[in-house]
Amino acid sequence: MSVRPIPRFTRAWRASIRFGPAAALAAVVLGLLPVSPALAAAGDLSLAEAVRLAVARSSQLGSQRAMVEASREMSGPAGELPDPKLKLGVENVPTEGVDAWSLRNDSMTMSKIGLMQEFPREEKRQLRSERARRDAERGTAVLEVTALTVRRETATAWLARRYAADAERIVADQIAEAELAVTTAMAAYRAGKGMQADVIMAQTAVLELANRATEAALASKRARIALARYIGADADRPVGEAPDVARLPFDPARLADVEAQPEIRLARAQESIAATEADIARASKQPDWSAEVTYAVRGPTYANMVSLMFSIDLPWSTGTRQEREHAARLKELDAAREMREDTLRMRTAEVESMKAEWEAARTQALRVREGMLPLAAQRREAALAAYRGGTGTLAAVLEARRAELDARLSLLQQEQAAARAWAWLNFVLPVSEAS
Repeated sequence: MSVRPIPRFTRAWRASIRFGPAAALAAVVLGLLPVSPALAAAGDLSLAEAVRLAVARSSQLGSQRAMVEASREMSGPAGELPDPKLKLGVENVPTEGVDAWSLRNDSMTMSKIGLMQEFPREEKRQLRSERARRDAERGTAVLEVTALTVRRETATAWLARRYAADAERIVADQIAEAELAVTTAMAAYRAGKGMQADVIMAQTAVLELANRATEAALASKRARIALARYIGADADRPVGEAPDVARLPFDPARLADVEAQPEIRLARAQESIAATEADIARASKQPDWSAEVTYAVRGPTYANMVSLMFSIDLPWSTGTRQEREHAARLKELDAAREMREDTLRMRTAEVESMKAEWEAARTQALRVREGMLPLAAQRREAALAAYRGGTGTLAAVLEARRAELDARLSLLQQEQAAARAWAWLNFVLPVSEAS
């Protein structure tokens, strides 16, 4: 339930009644002054626009997208052979005698140039490429989780500001009536038809309402600050009407598909990475090899030489190295599986809990709207009629107004609770799957 704003000229008219022409003129002038030309031209800020701006301006999302692209770029090089190595040097240079430090006189001295190429096993190269692809999948899941978090927190801040503004208007209406009661009680007291206690009581009610107005203004300011975290200066724009939080924009049955949530995808991606790491550790038990070809130049009286060498890794103690690393990776895989199961149970419980909170808040809001508010209004009218007829007291009128204010604020509180739960549920699934 949204409360309509009080027209600015209506506020000025009320000021003319209570405070005179000068105050009325000031109220009209203030009502005509725009808050900010740029913000006024932009119009009211809707929830959909706030979410769109938050996603478009999020540096965190930009960072996550860059990380995903980086992982995708690495999937190709990870599966390729390493670059060859150029080898240059000299061998067998004498350090004594008539040929000391000569590169051309001794038959054993030679200048060498060669190439060496390492050949990791194809399985290892494929697994490394797979590891990079799994990283990209994990990054995509992190991006989806972050995007939903930005949308959810932006929506929550927007809704908080919307309901805080409604609370401010409700309290402002009550303050206007309380100030009118002060004026009435003061006039009656001066005419000898009322008691000073009534004046003091009415003034106390105004002060209590002023405190409530300060609380509502603080809640609005906090919500604006939280909203500015995501959309900047646009958070200063007046917010539009609240959406219908009584229904979700997609079939609620989709919420039962917990596996579709990006948090579960992220847990599964982490499990896949752990499985790939275990496969890489297992493949490390098999040796790699390399080849080296060199051309050696000797003195002019000696023949040049060509050499071809092969190297093979010798995992001679797999029990203390490769097998233990493989065992460690398998334990990490077990941990990732347990974490995925725990995440699945946690998200299932969170969805069910939030659905229950959403339904309870809607039920309570309906009860307040259709039961408590009409009764509070009837009580206020009855107390006011009795007071005007001389059979009631001002205290009863003020108490009835306080009870009505409490009922209206309670309705806002329950509607805001339903809206928070709605925002959480609304941004559980990725946009493409929720729609």
